[in-house]
Amino acid sequence: MNIRELNIAGMTGAYAGEIAQWRYDGIYAFYNRKDSQTEGLMDGTHYACTDAHGKLIGYFCFGDEARIPTIEENVYEADYLDVGLGLRPELCGKGFGTAFVNLGLAYAQTHPGIDKFRLSVAAFNERAVRVYQKAGFAIVHEVTNAYFKNKFYIMTNTPPY
Repeated sequence: MNIRELNIAGMTGAYAGEIAQWRYDGIYAFYNRKDSQTEGLMDGTHYACTDAHGKLIGYFCFGDEARIPTIEENVYEADYLDVGLGLRPELCGKGFGTAFVNLGLAYAQTHPGIDKFRLSVAAFNERAVRVYQKAGFAIVHEVTNAYFKNKFYIMTNTPPY
């Protein structure tokens, strides 16, 4: 996969349906969606990432929809753009993660005034935590997901990347 040949555009119903079918193995099954969970992907905050042939590689979410509900209060300070993302299951663990994250951040930076990013990641997902750290993110909060009751990290990244 050549990262320079990837495109980011608004989410479509077809891509949302494909994402809902993605299945991750092992501990990563936590990220599996129900087949009907496409409406959230069509809320205007999600973007599809495709290769030069239109094959779906992953997706990004920007804004409040990328946040998780937390038991702790006041963990989402202002002045950061929240970023969520997902990479096609068969591409995970293949070395594309950091370039994929940086592609999403570069896309977000095309909007004026956007230069500080934040994401939330399940603490058990050490692979993703390493990718985000390589992309310049640092853990700033450890929180409990109010819905699943598991530990998450809030990570931030500010320039330079």
